[in-house]
Amino acid sequence: MGRFDHFEKELEHLRNADLYRQLRLIDSAQGTVVRIDGQEKILFCSNNYLGLACDERVIEAVIRAVKEYGHGAAASRLISGNMRPHSELEDRFARLLGKEAALIFPSGWMANEGVIKTLPQKGDLILLDKLDHASIVDAAKASDADFRTYRRGQYDRLEKYLADDDYQNKFIVTESIFSMDGDAADLRELVDLKKKHDAFLIVDEAHALGCFGKNGAGLAEETGVLDEVDIIVGTMSKAMGSAGGFVAGKKVIIDYLINRARSFIYTTSPTVANCAAAMAALDIIEAEPHRRERLRLNAEYVRSKLRDMGLNIGQSCSNIIPVIMGNEKNTIDTSNRLYEKGFYVAAIRPPTVAPGTSRLRLSIQSEHCMEQLEKLCGAFEELISEGVLSS
Repeated sequence: MGRFDHFEKELEHLRNADLYRQLRLIDSAQGTVVRIDGQEKILFCSNNYLGLACDERVIEAVIRAVKEYGHGAAASRLISGNMRPHSELEDRFARLLGKEAALIFPSGWMANEGVIKTLPQKGDLILLDKLDHASIVDAAKASDADFRTYRRGQYDRLEKYLADDDYQNKFIVTESIFSMDGDAADLRELVDLKKKHDAFLIVDEAHALGCFGKNGAGLAEETGVLDEVDIIVGTMSKAMGSAGGFVAGKKVIIDYLINRARSFIYTTSPTVANCAAAMAALDIIEAEPHRRERLRLNAEYVRSKLRDMGLNIGQSCSNIIPVIMGNEKNTIDTSNRLYEKGFYVAAIRPPTVAPGTSRLRLSIQSEHCMEQLEKLCGAFEELISEGVLSS
């Protein structure tokens, strides 16, 4: 048996199970319409929720910053890679979120890893929503602390874990808007539980930042509990149209991460370009609340139409709308049929979601026009009438 035969066998298994993945090349900017294989497709699977990845003001800010500072930081933050755009962006996140300090990371994954692998120690307990993002789950598994999971809404089980006196510190970790289901955590309930049991509450606002809240600070702001959340984790790669992650909280927490978080210490700083894009995006997010309103209305329109067709979209309350199909092959086939009709909608399969819950994951943008939304809903109606989809 050759050295590489094992990998070939595993890939063949994935192909036979309809779980094999391939990269699809996009040859244009990430607008509402993209060019793939020389054809234009309406894009419904991008995280460019507010259209800022293509905004001219963001692009111009990047050009100015790169001309002044260069592109790469060329070192870690603790060596010579700590540049003014990094510090200014951290101050901006802290102000937006009403926290004492903030710290940026090269990615949202690394931000979650830095927090969850570093703060909980041996003798502590991490409590995860069962559908938390893989970056949260992997970090908890790699932590020295124990961890348990609870299902969304099963807060009696969560409280049972919180009442366990065998642990010194307890950390509740949740996404605010869940990435594959588009539904929301009950942040008010989680705040009540963390106060009752003197636990830490860590909220990942990756899919809510920019899209929820009066100032675009996320779901914790919208639900009025922002001050009660101990640590906010987020990303610049979705509504902000840039790349990178951040953590915001008390200064003692940020100082501790600077000194102990390996995903911060042992990596090159985020690029100046990413910082400049994020700063410009935050300006727009705060100054143009109509983008959030348009996003909300677009998402409400599509959710209503799909529900009226009898499609299973779960409990989505955001611009992330799953069309849950269950079977992997049917999900791929439906995604391909939509592609033929001019839409790029990704098929989401295990291990991203649990077996038997494969789905199409629609990501609605504020910049989608009504004609594009109507065409999408019309395509779903056609697939139902053709027998490709069942309602």
